[in-house]
Amino acid sequence: MTLFFKLFVGTLTFFCFLDAQDNQIFIGSLNLEGNKNVSLNEVLLIVRQRPPSLFSRKTEFDSRLMRLDALTIKNYYFSKGFLDVNIDEDYTIQDQQSKNKYVDLLYKIEEGKQYFLSSIELSGNNLLPDSQIKDLLGLEINAPYNPVGLNDKLYLLENEYQKKGKVFSSISVSDKINETAKVKIDIEEGRSYYINNTIIKGIGNIDSSIVYRELDYKPGQLYSKTKIDNSLKKIREIGIFSTANITPIKTIDSDSLVNLIIQLRRYKQREWISSGGYEPFSFAEGAPELPAISGTIEWRNRAFLNSSKQFAVKLLFGIPVEVDFVTPRLRYDASLSSNWFFGYRFPTTFTGYFEKFIIYEEKDYKESIDRYGANMVQHIQLKGRSYFESKSLWENFGDASEENIQERSISLKLVYDIRDDPLFTKRGFLINFLYKFAGFGGSREYTKADLTIQSYQAIFKETVLAARLQFGNLWKWDSNYNDYSFEKFYLGGSTSMRGWEVLRFSENDQNEPNGETLRIMTNMEIRQKVYKSFGMTLFADGGLLSTSLPNNIINELKWDLGVGVTFDTPLGPLRLDYAAQVNDLNTRLINIGIQNLF
Repeated sequence: MTLFFKLFVGTLTFFCFLDAQDNQIFIGSLNLEGNKNVSLNEVLLIVRQRPPSLFSRKTEFDSRLMRLDALTIKNYYFSKGFLDVNIDEDYTIQDQQSKNKYVDLLYKIEEGKQYFLSSIELSGNNLLPDSQIKDLLGLEINAPYNPVGLNDKLYLLENEYQKKGKVFSSISVSDKINETAKVKIDIEEGRSYYINNTIIKGIGNIDSSIVYRELDYKPGQLYSKTKIDNSLKKIREIGIFSTANITPIKTIDSDSLVNLIIQLRRYKQREWISSGGYEPFSFAEGAPELPAISGTIEWRNRAFLNSSKQFAVKLLFGIPVEVDFVTPRLRYDASLSSNWFFGYRFPTTFTGYFEKFIIYEEKDYKESIDRYGANMVQHIQLKGRSYFESKSLWENFGDASEENIQERSISLKLVYDIRDDPLFTKRGFLINFLYKFAGFGGSREYTKADLTIQSYQAIFKETVLAARLQFGNLWKWDSNYNDYSFEKFYLGGSTSMRGWEVLRFSENDQNEPNGETLRIMTNMEIRQKVYKSFGMTLFADGGLLSTSLPNNIINELKWDLGVGVTFDTPLGPLRLDYAAQVNDLNTRLINIGIQNLF
């Protein structure tokens, strides 16, 4: 009886679910009436309730969201200076008899007059000039008046005053709208405040000195938002606290002093972390990243022995998806990191590791290469995403048939990154320089330099011209060295030369990937957004591998040309590239990659 009852309830629930699905109301179309200065395409980009398209599924109708969309459209008109705009929303159900109903959305728009800014009056500003205030607030004479944007940017002006000790400044905005818009901004800069005491809350059982040593300011100094922001950045970099905020509070016994309250919230001290997917993956020190199915499982203690040190153990694996000869990689490591090193703020990580590379030949297991060692990485964060990093390495590696090779090296890396967005870049550039010296009593002695320059320029609204140049060279490399770690330079595949198989730009007599001691490569792309998340890329790749610099570099470069389709994902663009070698147009390849080539 109990089993029968459960089956009956389950069946009834299932059919109720199907019936609910059948009676949904979906959006059939969206139309505008009375719009002259704003197009339908502009509106479709900002509303939530939109009809289905070739690349998007149908949307269920919600009258509340439609009302919110009407307010969104109204604010959009405000941003263009149409302050008298009036918008009424309406909808019509297409077929009342059908189970799956569709509605036609209609927004009736009375745009009204477009107002332009004719006058800007500032008062009370002594520290900041008029021109700086206008730039911060985005105010320009004869431009459409945007009151929404003005209010949204007031915080920028407040921040500028707080950088100069004016903690409690007051800013009021009024406007007069006749034939044109006139704006008046009254500023009360207030007193300059100095720092008195710092009080920490929410630190738990961690020594408060760990936080105090990260502060950029000292008691008695003029309050500076720049120093406050730098202090918060350093506190978050400790890795113990998920959030950190600093709030100034006036003192009772002085009208020019503030106490600073640091409110902290800690991460879970011990936790398991896992990640994985299809993404660029590094299989060796010298080889370019390759698309792979990879995963990581990590156990982390964020406050080891209740200190600011972090201890972690990690298991990592990667399986390449493009070629058979690249070895699946399995790695285990344990690391200890701290932002302070011998009393100086010099973020340092010590890592011990063991990894195994499994080599296949014609899809059959051939051998494995083991590598184990330790390294010390010291990282200095510069402005934004730029940084300087040094790495000291000691490791042993080799297969079962040969003596283990011991390598000792020091490398220096400088990254200068002023791109606007690391995933969907439209403008800016990046410079990446690596210098490595191996020796110090190890089995191999050589010097390596590798320079990458990347540039991005938006030539139209949705069109980006991107270019990359790479130059690398190895000195004192003995031809008898077995290149287990891919220290030599290789090209080919979806991350370098797309007209060649992965790492097979040059092959030896056994048809195996051949690396050289000198590499020159350039990549050029025109990236065009086509529709919503979809885009198209036209590209050209040029490359050269050699033992020495040729007299005529241009003539020695090998080229491929191609076209690609991209789809934006949270991890970056998903790429499908089709490339052909210029010197052999019959050699064509299709590559799949995640994120832009560069």
